[in-house]
Amino acid sequence: MRLTLFFSILFFFSHPVLSAPLNVEVVDLIPGQVLPVTQVSESADVLIDGKLTESVWNELPVYDEFVIVMPDTLERGVYATHVRLFYTTRGFYVGYELEQPRDTLLERLSGRDLRRINRDSVHVTLDTSGQGRYGYTFGIGLGDSLMDGTVLPERQFSSDWDGPWHGRSSETESGWSAEFFIPWSTVAMPAGGETRLMGLYLSRKVAHLDERWGWPALPNSKPRFMSGLQKIELREVTPGQQYNIYPFSAITVDEIDDETRYKVGADFFWRPSSNFQLNATVNPDFGSVESDDVVINLTATETFFPEKRLFFQEGQEIFVASPRADTRGGGVGMRGPPTTLVNTRRIGGKPRSPDLAPGVTVSDRELIRPVDLYGAAKFTGQIGRFRYGLLGAFEQSVKFNAMQNGNEINLIEEGSDYGVARLLYEDNEGGAYRAVGVLSTAVLNPQEDAKTHGVDWHYLTPTGKLKVDGQAFMSDVDNVDRGYGGFVDFEYNIRQGVNQRLGIEYLDEHVDIHHLGFLSRNDRISVRSAHTRIQSNLGWARDNQFDVRGFVSQNGDGLFNGGGIMFAEKLTFNSLSSINGRVGFNAGHYDDINSLGNGVFRVEEKISFSLGYSSDTSQSFSYDLELGFDEEDLGGASYTAGLALAWRPTGRFNLSLKVNYQDRDGWLLHQEDANFTTFEAEQWQPQVSVEYFVSARQQFRVSLQWVGVKAREDEFFLVPTHPGDLIEIGKPPGPADDFAISEMVIQARYRWELAPLSDLFVVYTRAADVTRSLDDANFQRLFRDAFDEPIGNQLVVKLRYRFGS
Repeated sequence: MRLTLFFSILFFFSHPVLSAPLNVEVVDLIPGQVLPVTQVSESADVLIDGKLTESVWNELPVYDEFVIVMPDTLERGVYATHVRLFYTTRGFYVGYELEQPRDTLLERLSGRDLRRINRDSVHVTLDTSGQGRYGYTFGIGLGDSLMDGTVLPERQFSSDWDGPWHGRSSETESGWSAEFFIPWSTVAMPAGGETRLMGLYLSRKVAHLDERWGWPALPNSKPRFMSGLQKIELREVTPGQQYNIYPFSAITVDEIDDETRYKVGADFFWRPSSNFQLNATVNPDFGSVESDDVVINLTATETFFPEKRLFFQEGQEIFVASPRADTRGGGVGMRGPPTTLVNTRRIGGKPRSPDLAPGVTVSDRELIRPVDLYGAAKFTGQIGRFRYGLLGAFEQSVKFNAMQNGNEINLIEEGSDYGVARLLYEDNEGGAYRAVGVLSTAVLNPQEDAKTHGVDWHYLTPTGKLKVDGQAFMSDVDNVDRGYGGFVDFEYNIRQGVNQRLGIEYLDEHVDIHHLGFLSRNDRISVRSAHTRIQSNLGWARDNQFDVRGFVSQNGDGLFNGGGIMFAEKLTFNSLSSINGRVGFNAGHYDDINSLGNGVFRVEEKISFSLGYSSDTSQSFSYDLELGFDEEDLGGASYTAGLALAWRPTGRFNLSLKVNYQDRDGWLLHQEDANFTTFEAEQWQPQVSVEYFVSARQQFRVSLQWVGVKAREDEFFLVPTHPGDLIEIGKPPGPADDFAISEMVIQARYRWELAPLSDLFVVYTRAADVTRSLDDANFQRLFRDAFDEPIGNQLVVKLRYRFGS
């Protein structure tokens, strides 16, 4: 009896009550028509449950202007998509009624802002500036997983903003439905009069077809987006003051240091008017954020890690000074790391290394632990055509546990203070977008002060065919080392689906923005180009994407330090499976950074290629396979193989497994001074994650990432005194250069969203970074060592709750 009752309850909660369809009379729009949105009084009581059962929905005009934008056929979709809109003085409401056979619906729950999952979903984009200058995106997946973010001209999307809005979905007799409520107090907008214009874009993902439908018709293969949104007209929208306080408490149990730490703090949000807001945090705790990917980087070029801390994600769009600050790119070719003066991962990151007296040692663990903050504050706003932003953050002092002659001692290192100031002027008279901005940063520390100043400019023609973005900047470290740099990027849309980009960059040898920004290297003059083509409706295939990219570069001494060309192709079949291939050639050039200041040497020309296959991601089981080949710097070959599996038997459970293997012959690594060694090496990199959702608001996730490397010395080289080929030498005296590395992160997370932006987190993290000699080393031992000798092992419990208007 109890078992029968249990399964009856389980069946009830996993099979939603179906909503009945609404009356439908679709209104046809005239192209270019400004759409007046219906205003409803506050007495209209709408429960956001995704069901559209309130009478107000039946009294509204119905629109169905959707066409297929991915692939970019611009044809009508096979199912009806009915949309209703209205607003009150409190906010904006959107109701979707989505026709679709119920046996094709694809519900896949996820954490917030995971957009790459193929699932049924709907989205709303609002240009609250009304002039294509900035906007917000909101999305609901079937099953109530939420997505939101910001967008800048013309198509710079970011998921780094989370707002207190409401969205729900529900299955219906004819498909499914969704409701949005976006409070006006959630979004920024300029001061306005009685009548206000905004831009609107609506889209729908039909997962079993792997198609996206949109209104207006703005596919990625066309240059316009923000300037091409559907204009809507609203009256008497004057958001009032809003404030929110997010107090939190956190408990951290550190098993390595055998201590328990308690922390209490708060985040604050205040918007006294629609065009100004203040965000602040006091005594913040970031122990509940998701762990970074495990990466082994033995080069002189830094790895970029994206920001994952909520405070620094929100409201950052004003500090994005160019598209190069965005790590995402169009096409199927690869794109390099960003160039930006503001990389907030520097704030509260690794501490500055202390000056050590003879005989004093500090463990690697102490040198990589993040720095705590006293607090941070951010001001953003708009006055007419000017937008502005100010950011300040203040680090606490760092206490290092050190050893001296076998005795424990403490070393104190002062933290840094950070400041960012931004001013942007925008104008779109005559249909063209023009903007110019200034951006300044400062990092103040007793050891040194570092400042940067930049000017950026942007232009988009009225047709959207030509886009120009550029930035010039200078850096100043302690008023001694001053450097200058800049770039300009041109993008021209030849026709739908055919795009050409050209970038020119100059960086002198002294420019240094790494204290608060990110730059892969300085001392370079380079030109880079990218040509992309997208063709749909091939008949025998769904679409084809082709991409060719190239670059040439030299340093300030006139030495050619890089150049190559890469072709990439992705063909998607009508079955929704796809194949992709890449072929690249890099010319022989001079390497002037990996010797760490010990000279310049020449590396050989290299070719590379890869071939991959991806199955239909709408199926409960999908997979990716990839094989690759690369030549090493001095000859020799590197072979790679990758496998990714995803299993989603239900919308609430997800198991994913990724394994990458690399076999290298001739891996060139710097050792010390002017010495280099080549290695024969193997590398394994498995990654496993398991997710289960009690609902879209409660998530369990366990993930494991591990990288194991075994490398045996092969040949030995010396950097020449003048630029040229490396000089082969015999083995230098001393122990072998053989090494083995094991890096691992295990994280178990439970998150319960109690209310919008109110959460309970329980996070357990175990991290290891082990380096071993190769004596009797094997991958099984490397993996075991990562378990037995962690550098981090902690449990964090954090509760944050939102109070306010």
